[in-house]
Amino acid sequence: MHSFFWTNNPKHMKSNTLYIAIFFFIGISSLGGQSSLTLEDILSEARDNALSVQNAKMDVEIAASQLNLLKAELKPNLGLDLLLPNFINTSAQVTQPDGSIAFQQVTQNNSSISLFANQNISATGGQLFVQSDLQRFDDFSTDAKQYNGVPIRIGFIQPLFGFNRFKWSKKILTVLQEESANTYHIAVENVQWRATNLYFNVLLAQANQEIATTNKGVNEKLVEITKERFELGKTSRDELLQIEMSLKSAILSENQAKNEVEQSLRLMYTFLGNTTIPTNITCTVPKLPNPIQLDESTLLNKMVENRPEILRYQRELIESERDIAQTKAQYGISAELFAGFGFARGSENIDEIYNNPFDEQQVRFSVSLPLVDWGQRREAVKITQLRKASIQNRVHQETLELENRVRTGIAQFEQIQSDLILLQEIKEVAEERFEISNQRYTLGNISITDLTLAQREKDQTLRDFIRALRVYWSTYYELRTLCGTTTFN
Repeated sequence: MHSFFWTNNPKHMKSNTLYIAIFFFIGISSLGGQSSLTLEDILSEARDNALSVQNAKMDVEIAASQLNLLKAELKPNLGLDLLLPNFINTSAQVTQPDGSIAFQQVTQNNSSISLFANQNISATGGQLFVQSDLQRFDDFSTDAKQYNGVPIRIGFIQPLFGFNRFKWSKKILTVLQEESANTYHIAVENVQWRATNLYFNVLLAQANQEIATTNKGVNEKLVEITKERFELGKTSRDELLQIEMSLKSAILSENQAKNEVEQSLRLMYTFLGNTTIPTNITCTVPKLPNPIQLDESTLLNKMVENRPEILRYQRELIESERDIAQTKAQYGISAELFAGFGFARGSENIDEIYNNPFDEQQVRFSVSLPLVDWGQRREAVKITQLRKASIQNRVHQETLELENRVRTGIAQFEQIQSDLILLQEIKEVAEERFEISNQRYTLGNISITDLTLAQREKDQTLRDFIRALRVYWSTYYELRTLCGTTTFN
């Protein structure tokens, strides 16, 4: 994925050679029979299998379906209403010509069929409609039948001063669709960031195991040498006991490190959704990439473009404006205009309904005006306006926090880039110093204390270098997550 920090400096070229030898040759060879695993292998599997990525992908599909549902509501709809049969045979009260009531047997059927089409208008919140109705009434007690029909009726319904849900839903769902797409991309980057930390947990645990195994082997040889020197009277009993104690500590550290490796592997593969945890796995140290120059203003702009929170803030503000408009409409003047034009007729013969209908006109205007509401409208609108102001304050604060996280990440990334080169050099010096100290102790030129200090420095510098690599790659993917981008320029 990236290339090494190669330079023409012979010292650095020697360092790179030693770096490869330590981590790719000694490390893998000492754990023979194991397969090699890279950071990119884990990142690829995380992108494909992590549940959070799959859930984010479903959210994208849901948002798209919600917008498609709204678009479908704004297209012409065609329907059929059918009431057949509608038969009754019962006893019912019947008003007589003189005003009295008589209870008589009623045997009737009143069936109907209606074919209609309507079109919602998003700009006004109204509706256009076309319909055709036919009704048949049968009175079986008198053997009479009648028809009533509307061959065609065209009209519209238009609310006035009301709340137009189509206009607001379109605004909100359009932002929500883009927000869910950004959420998906951020979920992918966040999974890579989490997988990176889990990978380095395994890598550090395996490094501890290799250190413990190496130290055990070194101490086993030192015990043999010190025993021979003790028998010859060239060293003290105290020094022999110290070497034997170091050997036992190395064995204990090796056992603990093995358990740490198993646990870290289990956590990593559980995160990836795997139920089977492989055992013969060796994580390789990621390569150092070429230096990356970060531009703060560029990354902040990418954050604004790509973070789903920014779109969520926009959506929440639109929703608060919608709530204000809905509250004003709910507590204010409401009116509705209805108009319909067409043909209609009632007759005993069905043919007359369609061959000789009457002209039909319907116009209706209704209005509702609150006269005294004791301040309900004022307080209800005030509540929604205060909620909007609260959202604006929260949005401002959270945006500042996001920007601060980006700035902090940039500073940390730039610092770790320079630290890595120095830590690698320190590690190589400590390794060389330990080799020299080991040889000098074998020849009897230094004490066991000096050798122990050199060994501890070697182990600690290796751990520090791996931890620094972890900070580098963790910060790298965290910045990608914060800015929603795979490139920093």
